[in-house]
Amino acid sequence: MSMPPRLSAIIITLNEEKNLTRCLESVKWVDEIVVVDTYSQDKTKQIARKYTDKIYDLKWPGFGPAKQFALEKASGEWVFSIDADEVVAESLQEEIVRTMNVNSNLDGYYVPRLSNFLGKWIRHSGWYPDYVLRLFRREKARFTDSLVHE
Repeated sequence: MSMPPRLSAIIITLNEEKNLTRCLESVKWVDEIVVVDTYSQDKTKQIARKYTDKIYDLKWPGFGPAKQFALEKASGEWVFSIDADEVVAESLQEEIVRTMNVNSNLDGYYVPRLSNFLGKWIRHSGWYPDYVLRLFRREKARFTDSLVHE
């Protein structure tokens, strides 16, 4: 009987003390959490330390390079990339676990993202579902240096 694949969550942060606990609570079930902090001036790193010892400092190089740095620190076969102001719903957690345990030849999965603007969920104008590649095999992925709108 083979072991289930390991899953790493990767998160980049800058002054996320208001959001980070919710995010980390929603991924504490993964095998490894990697936080790359870009020199926060608030309590971001202290909060992260409650969930992981894999916290790395990085001078801000841009979103793609920062996420690539985090990916290189991850050790799981699978990686879930999440932003510090996002939360994994329990239903998504269950789907991720099921998906990873299926013997599939797929290397990545898109996840529908629901955005919130000024306290309102945006479910129209093409904003939902906003599919983003978030779950992937570590050895099959990389982040680019391309400028993105985050």
